[in-house]
Amino acid sequence: MPVNTVMKIPLFAFTALAFIAIPFGSVVAQKEKAVPVCKASTFAAVKPLPKMEYECPEGPNDSDEKILKLPGRLAALRSIEKELAGFSDAAWWQAGTDELNACGIHGGAGELTDDEKQRWKQGDYNFNLMGNHEIRLLLIDDPCYQTGFAGSNAFLLYRKQGKVFVSQVLNGYYSRVDNSVGIDFAGLNGQQIIEVSTANSMPPSMVYYYFTLDPVTNKAVPRKIFKEGNKLTNQIYSDMLLADPRDAGLPANASELNVIVKGRLAPSFSAYDANEHGRIEASGRKFHRIVYRWNGRFYSPR
Repeated sequence: MPVNTVMKIPLFAFTALAFIAIPFGSVVAQKEKAVPVCKASTFAAVKPLPKMEYECPEGPNDSDEKILKLPGRLAALRSIEKELAGFSDAAWWQAGTDELNACGIHGGAGELTDDEKQRWKQGDYNFNLMGNHEIRLLLIDDPCYQTGFAGSNAFLLYRKQGKVFVSQVLNGYYSRVDNSVGIDFAGLNGQQIIEVSTANSMPPSMVYYYFTLDPVTNKAVPRKIFKEGNKLTNQIYSDMLLADPRDAGLPANASELNVIVKGRLAPSFSAYDANEHGRIEASGRKFHRIVYRWNGRFYSPR
């Protein structure tokens, strides 16, 4: 399967002062590659993403987690999954997600305008579609939950033999920064590992989630590859250095949660815990560094 990493978050590109003001993951990610052209064939394959609709509860508090369990909301999520299962058009899957995003921005075939190109490079657009030709991640806005912080729900689409299987992998996700969700892939003993990365600014931190595809249902299921205490989990957390690791006297590859490298699980990776007693200093804060090592079955902290 060709790997197409989208919106992988480059942490050291932002200083602490610029962190809130600049769209978090998109600026460097978009500058690393040319702005795509919306081909006529791609524009013809564009599909509008479904909208999530349910009746919002009365009151101004859209951060109440009770909203997540509203029967109307749960029904809306099921409806979204059913609609996304119909995204089986071969042309849509053959088109690259960057090109589909570009067509959505431009609204027609052809090159993006100079203004659109500049905004693309600066990360002014929100990208709700990412992935490759077999697995895609879609972000669907939530109309009632965390609306001030881009409340959304993420669905993983897997295309196999012309059918599309849909799994919800993020429920009521929200963040203070734009384009904070990414996807990456790795192979492990013939199994596909799917990484869904997220990040936030309060506090500056990131959480990555890992899944694999159930061979019977073709749905995404948690892949528990991290040992925390006596339990295995599919989630891993790190505070952000907000600096190049080398500026803190660390190896160049010691960036936060560098779990997947060139389509493979790394032998080891680093996570950080912001702590006033930490020995590592970066961006005016102190950190403990936690090194996780792979033992053939899971990662465990040193």
